[in-house]
Amino acid sequence: MKLHDWRLLPIAVGTWTGAVAGTSGRPWVAVLCAAVALLVAAGLWRRTRWIALGLVACALLAALSGLLAHQRATSTLAALAEDRAIVQVEFQVVSEPRPTSPNPPMPPSATAMAEVTWVEGRGERVRQRLPVVMSASGELGDAFLGLRPGGRYLADARLAPAEPGDSIVAFVRVRELGGQTARPGPLQAAAAALRDGLRRSVAHSPPLQRALVPSLVVGDTTRVDDAMADDFRDTGLTHLMAVSGANLALMLGVILAFLRLTGVRGWTVRLVAVGGVGMFVIICGPEPSVQRAAVMGLVSLVATGVGKGRRSVRALSVAITTLMAMDPWLCRAPGFWLSVAACFGIVVLGPIWIQALTRWAPRWLAEALAIPLSAQLATQPIVTWLSGEVSLVGVIANVLAGPFVGPTTVLGFAAACLFVLPWVSVVLGWAAGWASQPILWIAQWGAALPASTINWQQGPIGIVLLAGLCIALVPLLTPVLRRAWASALLLVALILSTAIRPSAPGWPGDWSVAFCDVGQGDATVLRADSTTAVLVDVGPEPEPVLDCLRGLGVRSLAMVVLTHYHADHVGGFAGVAARYEPELVLVSPLASPEAAARAVEEAVGADAIRGARPGERLTVGDVTWSTISAWQPTAPVTDDGQGESAVENDASIVGVAEVGELTVMLAGDVEPGGQRHAMREARRLGIDIAADVLKLPHHGSSRQDSDFFAATGAHLAVASSAEGNAYGHPAPSALELARSHGMVIARTDEEGSVAVGLHDDALVVRRSGK
Repeated sequence: MKLHDWRLLPIAVGTWTGAVAGTSGRPWVAVLCAAVALLVAAGLWRRTRWIALGLVACALLAALSGLLAHQRATSTLAALAEDRAIVQVEFQVVSEPRPTSPNPPMPPSATAMAEVTWVEGRGERVRQRLPVVMSASGELGDAFLGLRPGGRYLADARLAPAEPGDSIVAFVRVRELGGQTARPGPLQAAAAALRDGLRRSVAHSPPLQRALVPSLVVGDTTRVDDAMADDFRDTGLTHLMAVSGANLALMLGVILAFLRLTGVRGWTVRLVAVGGVGMFVIICGPEPSVQRAAVMGLVSLVATGVGKGRRSVRALSVAITTLMAMDPWLCRAPGFWLSVAACFGIVVLGPIWIQALTRWAPRWLAEALAIPLSAQLATQPIVTWLSGEVSLVGVIANVLAGPFVGPTTVLGFAAACLFVLPWVSVVLGWAAGWASQPILWIAQWGAALPASTINWQQGPIGIVLLAGLCIALVPLLTPVLRRAWASALLLVALILSTAIRPSAPGWPGDWSVAFCDVGQGDATVLRADSTTAVLVDVGPEPEPVLDCLRGLGVRSLAMVVLTHYHADHVGGFAGVAARYEPELVLVSPLASPEAAARAVEEAVGADAIRGARPGERLTVGDVTWSTISAWQPTAPVTDDGQGESAVENDASIVGVAEVGELTVMLAGDVEPGGQRHAMREARRLGIDIAADVLKLPHHGSSRQDSDFFAATGAHLAVASSAEGNAYGHPAPSALELARSHGMVIARTDEEGSVAVGLHDDALVVRRSGK
């Protein structure tokens, strides 16, 4: 194995460091970085020339990117965004508009990267070509999805400022979409036609294949539903549904393997590889993420099959330096970190493990196994830093799925390119769908394993320790991969390690109230006796809350309280009702949305449902429930500007539950108006709203009333939300408000289900873990 050429790596590291300083949003950081780098470079110039050159590169990127960031920050568009002005803009679409996947009752919406070419506000029109994120919702969102990359359009919009250091200047919310001022260029038009041809080619495939093939080939996730997305996330396969260098390398690996089998060698192979990358960019669209993937894919090919392997680190260093010079803000993009780490793993570890595997496996299989394995190991510290988890099943899933990615992508590209021959394109699309089917099976199987992930400390110590473990695995894995029986034994051991999830120590303990981790929703369990409980809300799906109830030892539900009819609170009710057949269901007096209210009645029958009444007290075993507010506002049900009805939120049942000596305040999704109304009702009814535990209203949204928090006097605040949810729950402002009132925070998105009990008059909090 030839040694790598590391000489250009300091320059790549220097440009990255300089870009971080320059794009920080603080000019003094860029100036200081450039000055210090030049001073140190002057001292090292005679002794270590390459490190000195890296420091010079750092100074140059810090200065240039700092100047560019300053120009953006002082632009007219940025000033208007700070004022959240309503403006008219002309913009050019950069990326294909993508629909979001909000939970009901959020309206459909769409977003796209764009460049504003001119902005008109405060009576002045200014031409400035600046990057933004465009979005539109409702009927406008449907129209926005029809915009083509490369086209220019007019819009009336409201601006919002971006965060310091962001790669964009502003967020642009479309209020009215105007006409088209310029058509897409020939390249963008060809790309759109090819993508449409790919979608048509899989139109007759099964639904999951119809969703997966476009996402694998061009990163089009419009047909990927939440269940499929969750399966791929849990198994560490989400990167397959994004445009990435690793995917491109796997696809080109299949093409090059075919060329080798047919006896093609030399420059023909190189030309085919470059042509394949060119087609990749055309079909996926000339977006920054696509260009990044193309560069990283070529570097990976240098390491694993095209060119001389010892040049691969040099090629990676040149790629990083080039990309930093083209777009300094890439240094802050997690996607770029992952691309570089994956490419580094493929470049350094890939050839070693391919050589080890070829002792017993054909080269095409060795590449299909080694590339995803090396990428997974190299990216794991970054993935864990972002998610707080180590995916045990991710290594297995990526290794097993790797051999199917290349064929699927090749067939999908062929189907797209031959769209002018519909029957040929459909046959190739059908073949691509069935080539992808094993990937779907692997994702579904892996996601169903009880211990697919384990929690890991996200702090510096935890990440350094994990990185050390990953490095230590490299020399241990190499001799294992040289032997077929050892590789099979390792695979079996990994599978067995994910088959059983050990219970968290002490879970659930002697609990009185438990907040179930049901994703983006609420489900609170109040313990009436050893096997009976009262359930307040059920979450968006039945499986998570049913799993939680089983883990808590609940065999019967005497009462269910549905604070309001939003899907994230009642979506799982049919499953809960079928399993537990609750005797009484207490509901909000506002039966809206009507479809959800009808579904609840159909699931349990009208006789079991009763509207909540302020002042009522209901006792079930050790649980006493007091309804404080069941407000049916007289205002019409309208959107609050973020896609939800504030009236429906404020119609939530607000109640205090006494579970033995423990008191819990549960307030559904009430917003500041509903919280103030609940305080007035409590005073009128003579109900004490002081509590030991507060479930943060509306999953800890930013809309909270400080007096309500103070009135509860709670010691513990629990935020129930999904990890990485699109709403930003719990909001930092809500968490800070709770802390300012002396509350300790527990979060289901980070800690799993939360069980609370009392011991010697002190709260005891246990977490199930994620």
